[in-house]
Amino acid sequence: MASNRERHTWPVLLGALLLLGLTNDSLAETPEAWLERMHEALSVLTYHGEFSYFHGGELSSLQLAHAVVDGVRHERLVHLNGAPREVIRTGDKVTCVLHPGDRLLDLDDSIPAGPFAQAYGRHLEGLPEGYQVSFGPADRIAGRETVQLHIEPETADRYGYRLWLDRDTALLLRSELLDTSGQPLEIFQFVRIEIGSSMDPALLEPAVGDDLVKYDLAFADTLAGDDNPGGDGRVRWEASWLPAGFVMASADVRRVPSRQEGVENLVFSDGLATFSIFLEPAPLNLSPAHTARHGATVAVMRRVVADTPEPWLVTVVGEVPIETAERVAEHVRPLPDPD
Repeated sequence: MASNRERHTWPVLLGALLLLGLTNDSLAETPEAWLERMHEALSVLTYHGEFSYFHGGELSSLQLAHAVVDGVRHERLVHLNGAPREVIRTGDKVTCVLHPGDRLLDLDDSIPAGPFAQAYGRHLEGLPEGYQVSFGPADRIAGRETVQLHIEPETADRYGYRLWLDRDTALLLRSELLDTSGQPLEIFQFVRIEIGSSMDPALLEPAVGDDLVKYDLAFADTLAGDDNPGGDGRVRWEASWLPAGFVMASADVRRVPSRQEGVENLVFSDGLATFSIFLEPAPLNLSPAHTARHGATVAVMRRVVADTPEPWLVTVVGEVPIETAERVAEHVRPLPDPD
């Protein structure tokens, strides 16, 4: 007959073995490999559900559906509280479904935001420069077992992250964006999700209604075109200082209803963080330098410091510390004419 000591010891040993088995399965890959799997999962898996999004002191509830149909990505993001609002993606095309006068039509909000739009936009080949990554404790999100990653910046010119990835598929189920003191600025978390199952195609279709308007987020890939007078098909601006690891991810001309001219837009990413530089002729009544912060997102508006024939306005918007955005804005320069 087993002694009292043995009877108490066996449950402890059994629990330890079960935990060891779970840990070995989950952590067989490196943290960097989990990051690469996460990026692929966001792009190729079929999934739909609801998530909460805490940003700028506000808590939002949203519905998300994502699928790849005939090689084309389809995504529909629906706000479940506040003004009716949707963002529909079909390949590279982005359409907003809004009420007239919705503030999303303003420049600062015209780029669809959120954890699926910007946070992980560039393909990861291991860990981006400027960060260290480690495993955190196992957890459960939306009823699913997860692998937790802690991503810490090596310098104060960017933020850190905590990520919870689905243990079976590596899909992102929760993320926290952390300020330089380690406090959450932004929290995203699924509360319900279905992964890999068949999905009703209607979940990807935009809402219709007489009181709703569709607005295509139009842009030109080459910073040129018939509706961009003077455009010559090349990037005309540069940021002469960037945080280590940031590279240009895209360059285009964006159209928003509140402006007649196109706004030149350069997007930079280090693989995790992203910020945009907007450039436009400075208005005659240009106000003094302006800096604003909404949760993790900052906006820094300045007159271009470099000499130009006409005054230009630069606006840096993204999820980076204010000091980083200000330094980037101060170092935006026109590229020399190749001729």
